Amino acid sequence: MANSIKAGLCGLAMLWAGAAGAADLRSVALPPAPELPAFYSWSGVYAGVQGGYSWGSNRVRIGSATGAFAPLRFHAGEDFGFGGAHAGFNYQSGGVVLGLEGDIEALGNRSRFDGVGFSGRTSQDWQAAARARLGYAFDRLMVYAAGGASFTEYERRVYGAGGSGERLTSARTGWNVGAGVNFAFTDHLILGAEYRYTDFGRNRFASSGAFPGLTGDQELTTHSARASMAYKF
Repeated sequence: MANSIKAGLCGLAMLWAGAAGAADLRSVALPPAPELPAFYSWSGVYAGVQGGYSWGSNRVRIGSATGAFAPLRFHAGEDFGFGGAHAGFNYQSGGVVLGLEGDIEALGNRSRFDGVGFSGRTSQDWQAAARARLGYAFDRLMVYAAGGASFTEYERRVYGAGGSGERLTSARTGWNVGAGVNFAFTDHLILGAEYRYTDFGRNRFASSGAFPGLTGDQELTTHSARASMAYKF
């Protein structure tokens, strides 16, 4: 009988000790879980510089309604480098990034031509674009497609055999479409690479008096590869 009482008391003591230990464990605070790193936000205004190389087709045809000049067809400068500046704004919702961007660039697109009784040169010194962008962000990496309007001005100088000359200029509006990738190297420094196709269509021109009857047209389409660097504010 005495042994049974002792065994019972020992069991009660062990149960009490276990309950007390569990209470002590519940009172110990666990360390907080580490915070997950925040994803990069593409929302905001940015501005930067870009440069690259263009290639494509720049066809020029010159003729005469009166027959005073022999028809002439040639390809103007098709491959040229460029550099400029751009600025834009992005808005991010989830992984989708919507943006507007504008840029302006200086060009080196020039060529000369020689016809029967006349000669001259063509040049395109600048171009600009206004575009909408649609991208998808993978944290600091974003891929996008873009498209919009393009603007430029052609200059054509024609010289006659006697030294007379005339300057013809034409402002043009075209369209562009392309795709690219941006990488946020830091929270503010954004690096980019892009392909773009630009089409300015057919532009007709005519002499205003120095060369009566002289007419022509010019068609310019270009492909371009460009690299960019921007600062996000």
